[in-house]
Amino acid sequence: DINASQGIQWRMHTNATVTKNSNGFSLQIGNEKLEMTILSPSTGYTLSTQEPAARLDSDPALPAGQSDLPNTGVTVIMIDLPAGEYSLQVLFTPQWPDMSSSDYITSPPSVSVSDWTLTSHGEKGASN
Repeated sequence: DINASQGIQWRMHTNATVTKNSNGFSLQIGNEKLEMTILSPSTGYTLSTQEPAARLDSDPALPAGQSDLPNTGVTVIMIDLPAGEYSLQVLFTPQWPDMSSSDYITSPPSVSVSDWTLTSHGEKGASN
């Protein structure tokens, strides 16, 4: 759950090939695929990527004499969100070749972080 007085950015690093779509990203390494879908908020966010992964100008300075190693082949997935109060929910769905789309979880329950337990997301972790 987010209550931000200014814009924020969620970031994830990956070695996968990344393709942006209307509400998330498709990731692929070799024949392995994963769909990353933004469930919440439904609007108001901006999706982008950065390749290769690099420090932002706003990141804290490195200690004197230090430098970052190159992040060759690493892509940063970014979700920019404006100031406000909302829940950021991202669903990661592996795309197994022996499963149909109906086998995948598409709308797990929305549970506030403060209410998470071992069983808060359903008997199997979530429901279809």
